[in-house]
Amino acid sequence: MVFSSISFIFIILPLFLSFDFLAKKYCANIAWRNTVMLAVSLLFYLWGEAANIFILFGLGVFNYLAGRIIATVGKNKIWLCGISISIDLAVLISFKYASWLVTLLIPGISFKTYVMPLGISFFTFHAVSYLFDVYRGKMLPAKSPLDFLTYFCMLSHLVAGPIVRYAQVAGNLNSRGPSKDLFSFGMYRFLVGLNKKVIIANSVSVIADNAFSLSAMGGLHSSDAWLGILAYTIQIYFDFSGYSDMAIGLAAMAGFQFEENFQRPYSSATIKDFWRRWHISLSSWFRDYMYIPLGGNKRGNAATYRNLLLVFFFCGLWHGADLSFIIWGLWHGGFLILERLKFGRWISRLPLPLGRIYVMLVVVIGWVFFRAKNMEAAFAYLTTMFTPNFTEPILIYYSQAFFALIAGICICLLPDQYLPAPTSKTPEAFSLKSYIPQVLIAAVSVAFLFASSRNPFIYFNF
Repeated sequence: MVFSSISFIFIILPLFLSFDFLAKKYCANIAWRNTVMLAVSLLFYLWGEAANIFILFGLGVFNYLAGRIIATVGKNKIWLCGISISIDLAVLISFKYASWLVTLLIPGISFKTYVMPLGISFFTFHAVSYLFDVYRGKMLPAKSPLDFLTYFCMLSHLVAGPIVRYAQVAGNLNSRGPSKDLFSFGMYRFLVGLNKKVIIANSVSVIADNAFSLSAMGGLHSSDAWLGILAYTIQIYFDFSGYSDMAIGLAAMAGFQFEENFQRPYSSATIKDFWRRWHISLSSWFRDYMYIPLGGNKRGNAATYRNLLLVFFFCGLWHGADLSFIIWGLWHGGFLILERLKFGRWISRLPLPLGRIYVMLVVVIGWVFFRAKNMEAAFAYLTTMFTPNFTEPILIYYSQAFFALIAGICICLLPDQYLPAPTSKTPEAFSLKSYIPQVLIAAVSVAFLFASSRNPFIYFNF
């Protein structure tokens, strides 16, 4: 189930808000609100995952106990932390990577696979960050199983992020009073995300999907190849940032203040800046739990370049078990290294529009590897893109999708002052007047959802 589905909007969301309101109004103990959050989150996960809920709940209990033990032992806690994190990663690898690894190492061998639990990449990273922070003494472990399981299973970030660290919500788990500003902001932010997801992302996905289908059949021309990957560039941003908006809004309605996950990444003028703005919770996770522990940039240039390549190798691998994802990660890691050399100084001198064009070319080409089924398909698509052909594009005749594409591009290019940017940390900056256009557009979004069964979500694959 996705947040932008009819069943979530008209069943799960009203159910959750109703019970949370009753718990907030009639129960002084915050534990009742946490119980409501946990119960509805498990119902949300159970709706589409059935038996996999035992994996989620089992990992939650295991990591709560591991955190408590790590916090209380002495000199051996490094080993306990390492073993606990290894168990978390082993579960992730067994579901997501085992089949691919066996096929890669022993070609021709068939390997029985099981359905990958939805959101396993996200809640594994939640667990790793929690155990590592407890081990380093950056925070105390959760006081009760209810606190930790509420955090670990919270529907706001459960199946598609953002990656939320326990320390970021520990205060809200223990105390979150009623806040009209935060609730109003949350509702507004949820509507913004819904509209981005349904009106823009779902619409332009038709162009992207048809372009890659035509490429697979050998019938794609260069103009349509560029149009298709541009549509995917808009789709993945509005798809994932829209879902993150809904997650932040849903959390705010429940009294939680999540960090921002996107900050207009397509307006970046360097790849370094792009990764400060794109999927911030993931890039900061890799920075804090891999790049810095490896030494960061403190051990000379060669070590820094090695660390960057390792981080982006695993960043690509985190997204999927295929060489194309690894190449996508290394593609970005390579440009981050280039920007640390003379090339970076040259890029920094470019006028802002040219810098943005450079970033978009790098990002768009990278998305080909990300979207294609495999390396062969990616190279075929890139070959078409860079083989000039003056045939009239045919994909522009998907009128609704094409207008959505133009709208998405315009929104990405708008200057910052034209886009309101309240956050869950500053909900008072939100204006109720902003509701009117979002509510009207949301009515169209819901109509689209009723009229069409097409409601893909890219990051469910990861």
